[in-house]
Amino acid sequence: MQLKQSVLFFKIAAFTSAIVIIFVSWFLYYEVSRSARLTAQLSHVQTALQRTMDQEEHILIRVKKEHVSAIPQLKYSYQDSFSNLLNSMANEEDLLPLLLTLNELSKAYFAKLDELIRLYEQLGYDENAGIYGEFRRSAHALQDRISGKAMPQLEIAVLELRRREKDFLLRSDLSYLQQHEQLVKHAEQLIKSNALSEEISNLLKRYDAGFASYVTILRKLGLHDGEGVRAELFTEKQKLRSQFELVSIRTQAVTQERKESIILYGLILIVLMNIAVLILLNYQNSKVTRHILAINKVLVKVAKLEDFSLRVNIDGNDEIAQIAHQLDDLLAFIETLLARLSAAQQRLIEEAKMASLGNMVSGFAHELNTPLGVAITSQSHLKEQVATLKSQLELGKLQRQTLTTLITEAEAALYLLENNLHRTASLVDDFKLVAVNREFEEKSSFNLKHLVKNVFDCYQSELNHDEYAIELEIPDNLVLNSYPSVFSQVVGYSINNCIKHAKIDGQKLNIVVSTVLINDYIHFYFKDDGAGIDKELLPAIFEPFVTSKRFSGGTGLGLSIVYNLVTQKLKGEIKMQSPAHGGACLHIILTGTEFNFTEE
Repeated sequence: MQLKQSVLFFKIAAFTSAIVIIFVSWFLYYEVSRSARLTAQLSHVQTALQRTMDQEEHILIRVKKEHVSAIPQLKYSYQDSFSNLLNSMANEEDLLPLLLTLNELSKAYFAKLDELIRLYEQLGYDENAGIYGEFRRSAHALQDRISGKAMPQLEIAVLELRRREKDFLLRSDLSYLQQHEQLVKHAEQLIKSNALSEEISNLLKRYDAGFASYVTILRKLGLHDGEGVRAELFTEKQKLRSQFELVSIRTQAVTQERKESIILYGLILIVLMNIAVLILLNYQNSKVTRHILAINKVLVKVAKLEDFSLRVNIDGNDEIAQIAHQLDDLLAFIETLLARLSAAQQRLIEEAKMASLGNMVSGFAHELNTPLGVAITSQSHLKEQVATLKSQLELGKLQRQTLTTLITEAEAALYLLENNLHRTASLVDDFKLVAVNREFEEKSSFNLKHLVKNVFDCYQSELNHDEYAIELEIPDNLVLNSYPSVFSQVVGYSINNCIKHAKIDGQKLNIVVSTVLINDYIHFYFKDDGAGIDKELLPAIFEPFVTSKRFSGGTGLGLSIVYNLVTQKLKGEIKMQSPAHGGACLHIILTGTEFNFTEE
C-alpha cells in the first residue's frame, strides 16, 4: 500500500471517528472541553500568581531594579488571567463565592507587595541610590574631610562607625546599632573638643540622619522574616495560596462529577477506533522506517567515504521507494560529473605543464639561435673561401700570399664553427637533462648546482641582467641521487612564478637559490624580493586553480604541480613563506633523498 492510500485511509478513519464521537458522546466532548478550558485558565492564573511570588522571592533575596520593574507586568498578567477565569465561571453558583474571596485576598497581597517595593525604592537598589546612597556619600565626604587633619582618634572613630554600620547591615543585630550610636556621640565629642569646622559636624549629622532613616525603613520592612511588612506579606501569601488550592479542588470536583456519568461509553468506542488505526500505523511505520534507515545508511557512507558508487537499491513503488530510486539516479549523475571534472582538471594540469615546457623551449631556442647563427655564418664564409681557392687553382693564378690568406681565414672560420657547434651540443645536452620524461625516469645521480644553472640558462632570454639578478648558493660538489627532471620542473615553475607574479615594474628582482644541510636533511630554498603573496591567498597557495592573475592568463596550477612533485615523487615537504615587507620563499625539505659530496 502506498503512503498516499494510507493517508487517505487515516483521513477516512479520523472522519468516521469524529462523526461517531459527535453523535454518541456530544456531552462528553462538551464537558471535557469545558473542563480542559477551566483547567487551563486555572493553570494560567496559578502560573501568573506563582511568577509574581517567585519575583517577590528574588526581591527579598537580593533587591534589583530589574526584579522590581517586572512586578507591574506580572500583576497585569495575573489580573488578566483571573478575569478570564471569572468570566468562564460566572454561571457556577458553587464556585463564584470562592473566586470572589480569592480576588479580595489577591488584592490584599498585591497591596502589601506594593508597600514592600515602595520601601525598597526608598532604601535604594544599589550603593549609589536612595537613602543608602545618600548616607554613604556623606560618610565618604566625612572621611575625605578628616583625612590629613592629623587626628588619628577621629579617623579611627569614623572607621569603627562604618564597621558597625556594615556589621548591622550584614547581621541585622541591634547590638551593633547601639554601638553605632555610641560611636556617633564619641565622634561628635571629638569634633567639638578639637574645634573642627562646622562642615565636618554637618557631614557627621547628615550621615547619622541618613543611616537612622535607613534603619527605620529596614525595621518597618522587618529585620527578619517574621517581622514587619515581610511577615505581613508572607501571611497574605499563605492565605492566597490556601484559597487558591481550595478553588482548584472544588473546580476539579465539580467538573469530575459531570464527566464520570458519560465518559465510559465514549471511551470504549474511541479505543476501538484507535486500535484499528494503530495497527495500520504500526505497519506503515515499520515499512517507512526500514526504507529511511536504508537511505540514511547509504548517505552516511557517501559522506564518510566519498564513494558515489554506492546505491540504495530499494524495491517497491511507494513514495519512499521512489525517493530512493531518485537518490540512486542522483548519485550516478554525481559520479559521472566527478569523473568529468577529474578529467578536465587533469587536462588543465597537463596544459599548464606544457605551457611551462613551452616557456623553457622558447628560452632554449633563443639561446640556441646565437651559436647556430655564428656556425652558419662561418660555414658560409668558409664555403666562399673554398670556392675562391678552387677558381684560382683552375685558372692557374693561385699565388702563395692568396693561399696563405685563404688558409688563415679558413682556420678562423673552422675555429668559430667548432666552438659554436660545441656550444650547441652543450645546450642540447642540458635541455635533454631538463626535459626528460619524468614518468618513465629512474633515479640517477646529478650535480644539483649544474642542474639549476642549466634550467636558468633556458630562461636567459627572459631573465635579462638589467631586470633580474640570479645568485646560486649551492655547494659545487653536492650530488643528489634522485629524479633530475622533477627538480628541473620544480625550478622551472618557480622561475615562471617569479617572472609572472614577483616582478615589479621598474625594480630589479633578486632571485637567490640556496641549499642548507640540517640533520641529514637537505633544505632547498628558492627566494625572491618581489611583490610577495597576499596573506589571504597564502594558506591555500598549493591548492589547484588558486591564482592572483585569474583575469590575466594565470591558471593557478603551477604551485599545485610543484606540491605534488615534491610530496609524491620526491617524498619531501614543501612550505611557502611571504613576509609582510614583500618577497617570497619556497622552502623544500628533502627528507628521503640520498646525497653526497664529490671530491673537488
